[in-house]
Amino acid sequence: MTSNDRLEKGDTILVTGATGLIGSATVNALISRGYKVRGVTRDVSKTKPLTDKIDNLYGPGKIEFVETGDYAQPDAYKAALEGTAGIVHLAVDLGALFAPDASVDAAIRSATDMTLGLLKTATKIPTMKAVVVTSSNAALYTIEYGKDLDVSLDDYNEASVTNAYAAPLDHPFRATYVYSAAKTRSEQALWKWFRETKPSFSLNTVIPHMVVGKPFNPAPGVYTTSTWLEQLFNGDVNSPIVGFLNPPNWTIDVNDCAVIHVAALLDRDTDGQRLWAAGNPPVHINEILNIWRDAYPNHPIPADFDFPAGSKQILDREASTALLKRYAGKDWTPLKDSLIENVKDLARA
Repeated sequence: MTSNDRLEKGDTILVTGATGLIGSATVNALISRGYKVRGVTRDVSKTKPLTDKIDNLYGPGKIEFVETGDYAQPDAYKAALEGTAGIVHLAVDLGALFAPDASVDAAIRSATDMTLGLLKTATKIPTMKAVVVTSSNAALYTIEYGKDLDVSLDDYNEASVTNAYAAPLDHPFRATYVYSAAKTRSEQALWKWFRETKPSFSLNTVIPHMVVGKPFNPAPGVYTTSTWLEQLFNGDVNSPIVGFLNPPNWTIDVNDCAVIHVAALLDRDTDGQRLWAAGNPPVHINEILNIWRDAYPNHPIPADFDFPAGSKQILDREASTALLKRYAGKDWTPLKDSLIENVKDLARA
């Protein structure tokens, strides 16, 4: 705890999406700092591996899970929020956003209702002091080859909304457009609500880029970009990570991403802000393959891809860099370290 923290040791933090890649790392980051976590899940039976790991590391009573049905229902979080002092909202209904025939309006409504429902319920919790919501770089901009970008934290990805409504169902990038549109409109709705409501608690959003690193949660599962990187490492050139890195994107270590979420929750001077979670500049997929070739010479790595060089994406990371140094005592984790950690359990000796 720093002298500027707005929460007290022992406070309980509600974390949605607590079993996921960023979520489980954030759970660990909170508990290691002396906070308790109440995780929200649709199926408590799947949380035992994470609970056992936390219990073994920190002792019993540091984490509990509550089961919630429909995340978008207004009262979905009411019981779970009782007695909590903070919220880290990471959950997203990927089914509603990435279904091949997803309605743009329905996707936007799902993302918006989930976030606003949680915020509105939080206003009824007298102990609530701080809320953090995970957004996405897709809510601010779309990466394009040959187009350098100087991105402002005031930007929104209006082009993605236009593209989502215009794209036919069989368009190869329609799902990406719909996801981006939903993240854009839901974050805009969040800040509109914040300005109009002026809640007693702080509110910040974190904007992650491509997250790299090993999941903290030991349970088997698909941990988005981390799992997709494993697939590529093992030779799957059709892994979703190939499209994710075409064009190249900024990256961030999963534990650095967790620290930015924690700092956004705790830091008393950080309120009403959007914070980049971006540790390393855009990386070409072939650079990733070369890092693995050097680190694991006995492991067969796929051949290089014939993709163009990426464009520049300039981000003002001053605030998030300062928070990382304050709450982790270090600078951003180098991409090489994160990539090696991500796949070390799969490498052939």
